[in-house]
Amino acid sequence: PIALLIGLWFGFQKRIALGVWFFFSILLGEFTLKSLKLLVVRPRPVTNGELVFAHGFSFPSGHALASALFYGSLALLLCCSNANNRIKTIIAVVLLFWIVLMSYDRVYLGVHYPSDVLGGFLLGIAWSCCSLALYLGFLKRPYKAA
Repeated sequence: PIALLIGLWFGFQKRIALGVWFFFSILLGEFTLKSLKLLVVRPRPVTNGELVFAHGFSFPSGHALASALFYGSLALLLCCSNANNRIKTIIAVVLLFWIVLMSYDRVYLGVHYPSDVLGGFLLGIAWSCCSLALYLGFLKRPYKAA
């Protein structure tokens, strides 16, 4: 839902292509996550005293992938913006810290192996970078009149 709101916000700012990219990047990333979980079918770690109940398969970590995808995409957008470099750096570090914190807690709570979290993190960042590269390439293609 928040990706849709951010996409709509970009639309209201007359940056429709950017809003569409952001929303569909997150949506397709989530679809990829669900597909990978069904493809890999890795069981979750067995723990004696679970602090939280987790269901579904373990690899890749959905929290790690989703946070890396969402906050990573926001950080990439920030880097491409005209904001002050110091502000960009501070916000990017905060976003990275948040991604790491969200990823770490999945292992701490015993619902994922470290490799699940690392895989989710790397897939989320890779998806963000690739989708942004496709978006920027799409914007730079030559326009042909009909």
